[in-house]
This record gives sequence, C-alpha cells and structure tokens, in this order.
Amino acid sequence: MNDLHFHITPGFSGTITVGKDGQVTVKSEGLAEAAVSSAPAASAAATTWSTLDPDVAENLEELLKRQKGYEPITRSRDIAKVLIERGWEIYSVNLKGAYVLFTYAGTMQGVSLYLSSIDLNNTKKAHRDFMMSLPGHDAHDSDVRIPFNGKAFDQALANIEAVEKWANGE
Repeated sequence: MNDLHFHITPGFSGTITVGKDGQVTVKSEGLAEAAVSSAPAASAAATTWSTLDPDVAENLEELLKRQKGYEPITRSRDIAKVLIERGWEIYSVNLKGAYVLFTYAGTMQGVSLYLSSIDLNNTKKAHRDFMMSLPGHDAHDSDVRIPFNGKAFDQALANIEAVEKWANGE
C-alpha cells in the first residue's frame, strides 16, 4: 500500500476521503474541494531513464550501481546514456550476468553490444572482422571488446559512431 503524507494546519475543519480508485479528496469548510493524487511518485530510476519502461529502468539502474561498486572508475553509466540517446535499444538487462544487451537496428544490419563495467563487446562471428578494425579494440577468442574507461572513453564514443555507420552501410 502507498502512503500519503500531508500536513494539516491548525484549525483545519473538513473531511478527507479516500476513494476506491485511490484518489484523495480534501474538503474544507468554506473552501473549494481539492483532489490529491495518492499515486506513487515516479522512482528515481524511472526519472533518470525516462524513455525506458519503468521496470527496465529499475533493472538498469540497479546494474549500473553494482558495476560502479565492482569497478569504481567505470564509465558504464555514461556509455549507457550515449547509446540510448543515439537510438540503441535495451534488449535485456541481465542482473545475474552483470551486463546490459544493447541492440542497434541499422539499415543494412543489426548490431548487438554487451555493456559490462569495463567495455562493450560483440560476440557475433559475422561482425568480428569489422569490430577488429576499430582502433583500441581488445580481441578475444569469443568476442571483440571496446574498452571505455579512463583514456579509452573518447575512442569508445568514436567506435560507437563507427559501428552505427557500418550497420547503416555507410
């Protein structure tokens, strides 16, 4: 149940009624009726990530806080903001695996990048050659990573733009 808190001034005379729909009506003698909403306020996560579904926003915020706790210098929050602003979609937030899967629907092909606390990585073999052409990449057997912490941040931003252009056939 949601709590409703308000201050009643000394000398108040009237009624306060809560309807079945959760609306609160305050009627004071001599004053007009006022409706007060008891709907819960938007969470901080939903406010911060206002373009996302509230549940996704909550999970994203929880994961970003965990990543910051694990890797204090992480720029994952900044990268997440950039990706969302540039039109990338969150496909899933994996709280157990500690990553967010972002997707970009280019005009020529789709691309997916996993956001961890230290990098963005792509696991698609079909994208490997292109991903390895990006400056500052970190190649592994199973994926190609784009570091984004510290001095690598600006290069990561340039690489995100390069990935988008490639996905759009530019």
